[in-house]
Amino acid sequence: MQSERGFAKVSRMKTATAVISIQGLTAEAIPLLRQALEAVPGAQKVDFSLERSVVVVEFDGKESKLDDLLRAILKAGYKVM
Repeated sequence: MQSERGFAKVSRMKTATAVISIQGLTAEAIPLLRQALEAVPGAQKVDFSLERSVVVVEFDGKESKLDDLLRAILKAGYKVM
């Protein structure tokens, strides 16, 4: 890979996916939870399923851990099942 300035930095991410069940997940809760989860270092993609009451988060496992995501959910005022 080469950019205008020379070589582009190649990222060596360790991508992980977490599927987390959230008690009382509603459409109204999604913006707050999305903001909380996207603030976790390394969070790359956050998707919700209201039907299953889950959030699916893709994140860089070198920057954060599952516990960081769970803490963000709890801090936003929601419980993990």
